[in-house]
Amino acid sequence: MEFLPIYIIFIPIFTSLILYLFKHRVSNYLVFVAQAAITILAIVYFNHFSDDFSQTFLVIGGWEGRIGISILNDQISMVFIFLSIFAWWMVLIYSFDRNVDYNFLFFLMFLQGVFLGLLQTNDLFNMFVFVELTTIIVTILIAFNKAGYAFRAGLYYLLLNTSGVLLFLIGIIFIYFTFGSINISFVTENMHLYSDTVIVRFAYILMMAGISVKAALFPVFSWLPKAHGAAKSAVSALLSGLIVKGGLYLFIRMNEMYSAAEFNYSTFFFVIGALTGYLGIIFAITQTDIKQMLAYSTVSQIGLIMMALSYGEGPLFAGGILHIVNHAIFKMMLFMIAGIIVKVFLTKKVDTVRGMFRSMPIISIMMIIAMLAITGFPFLNGYVSKSVIMYGFAEGSYRYWVVFFMNIGTATLFVKMSQILIGPKVLSYPIGHTRQTLTLIILAFTLLALGNFFVFYDGGFMALDFSNLSPASISAFVDFFITSGAAFILYYYVIRKDYKPIKVLRNFKLSFEHANYIFVMYTVLLITFFILLRLFI
Repeated sequence: MEFLPIYIIFIPIFTSLILYLFKHRVSNYLVFVAQAAITILAIVYFNHFSDDFSQTFLVIGGWEGRIGISILNDQISMVFIFLSIFAWWMVLIYSFDRNVDYNFLFFLMFLQGVFLGLLQTNDLFNMFVFVELTTIIVTILIAFNKAGYAFRAGLYYLLLNTSGVLLFLIGIIFIYFTFGSINISFVTENMHLYSDTVIVRFAYILMMAGISVKAALFPVFSWLPKAHGAAKSAVSALLSGLIVKGGLYLFIRMNEMYSAAEFNYSTFFFVIGALTGYLGIIFAITQTDIKQMLAYSTVSQIGLIMMALSYGEGPLFAGGILHIVNHAIFKMMLFMIAGIIVKVFLTKKVDTVRGMFRSMPIISIMMIIAMLAITGFPFLNGYVSKSVIMYGFAEGSYRYWVVFFMNIGTATLFVKMSQILIGPKVLSYPIGHTRQTLTLIILAFTLLALGNFFVFYDGGFMALDFSNLSPASISAFVDFFITSGAAFILYYYVIRKDYKPIKVLRNFKLSFEHANYIFVMYTVLLITFFILLRLFI
């Protein structure tokens, strides 16, 4: 039983190697066998240890825990593990057909094993290795169609993320120099002994700077829209739904490790989250490319999640974790639908696509459900996590209004996107794509389930009390229609006019050189904040 986490990591990796070695159409179906196996193993593992996750500590090779390679799970890692397995199920079903490229499946399954390793590792160096491997494999998947733009976007992603990962590695070196160990549990237990030293605090700054790139936080999120514009829709769904959340997972783990430290960066990361949220949605509503709209929307939602996670504990933190799950589901759904739209209408421009509802009504209904979910419509999952976050702040406080106006921006984006639904029938969705429709239906039912059955969770999600949430309440609908009404006014009187500032923002491009300058400036900002804390707090 204790070795199940090892099997969960290596089954996808060994499956990918088999696919690569045999290169046969029949062997491609092994991905579903492997996926079923790790699903069952994860469920068995969770059921066995759910009462006491402290028993899951596993040291490989019989070494002492302080120096050996170790694996440890808890409730948060299990949430990410189940979300990862579910996400890969959806991407595999959506993208699989008789002629699917075995190379694509090889990288996809290998990436799953690596990502599951990242979620379970209990030592910092292996965490670095898994992050770097994830970066390399995602780069290959972004550039998989071998087009020039895809190569440039892939290199942009690789180099900028590698810069961040290198700072993360330097921070690990400082931790090892101080503690004589890179075991996360050991460092956490002994953090109070060294938390006030300059080198340990500087290590935190370097690691947070690197994590900010992985999580696509302001101002180092420029790689994400470029990656989405070049990647296949299935890869975009996985990248936006899950891979970028790996940066948030690192943020959670490193803050847990520093929980005994005597300094507090929560206000700083709340502000960074707010800036990420607003810049993301401003850029999103100025775009006309559907994938760019969704990419910048992801940046905005990451900002919302960061605002909640910056608290480190309590209802807001739990709401952030819950929104990671919810956002993964409806954003995967939206990117998959975007892939279908591009394939059918042969364009990414929302201002040229019309008549979608009459051309493919089932897909359109799925799109409406996903758009309602992300804008917080009652009875859908986005309502639950957004309500937990927004009402976690004191009503009427400036933080409450920060979230409120950000929600109006999100609603404005999808008012703009919904214009593609109207108009006469132009084309018909090609038959023979049952698997894609099935994927969207599964995701839609998941949105509905998470938006309605949360009240039956025993003890709530992460001990979160949902008793004050009622999707059937009049106030829930009033809040939604106020937000939607404000969004419609903003779109009709401002965004639809496409004023010159909107065009300027839409055409704004950040070169790789400037992205690196900004990354350096961001790191300097973190160091400055650290110095101010030392001097005045």
